[in-house]
Amino acid sequence: MFFAKLHPLIVHFPVGLLVSGALFEIYGKLRKEEAVRVAGWFNVRLGFWCALPVMAVGFLGMLSLENTEKFKIFLGNHILFAFSTVAIFLIALLISRFAKGRWRGVYYVFLFLGLLSALATGFFGGELVHRFGVSTSQPPG
Repeated sequence: MFFAKLHPLIVHFPVGLLVSGALFEIYGKLRKEEAVRVAGWFNVRLGFWCALPVMAVGFLGMLSLENTEKFKIFLGNHILFAFSTVAIFLIALLISRFAKGRWRGVYYVFLFLGLLSALATGFFGGELVHRFGVSTSQPPG
C-alpha cells in the first residue's frame, strides 16, 4: 500500500513539467520566442525522464490495490493514458533527436497529442483518488 499512497504524491511533478513544457514549446514556436521554446524543450525532457520512475511506482501501487471492481474502468483508462503519454512523448523526443526538416512539424503534433494524453491521464487519476478514495484514508465522494 506504500506505493499506492506514494504515487499520487509524486506524480504531479512530471505531469506539471510535461504539460508546461508542451505548452511553452508550442507557444514559443508559434510566437517565435526562443527563450520560451527552450524552456519548454527542457521541461518536456525532464518531465519525460521523471515520468518513468513515477510510472514504476504507480504500477507497484496498483499491485497492492484491493477491491478494484468498482473503479476498474477508471483504473484501466488511467493506465492506458499513462502508457500512451509516455509513448507519445518518447516518439516526440525521438523525432526531435533524429529527424530534420519536414519532420519538425510532426514533432509539434506529437507534443500536442502528448499534452492531451497527459491531461486525460490526470483526469482519470484524479477520479480514482477523489471519486473512489483510492490510496487515501478518506471515504469516497
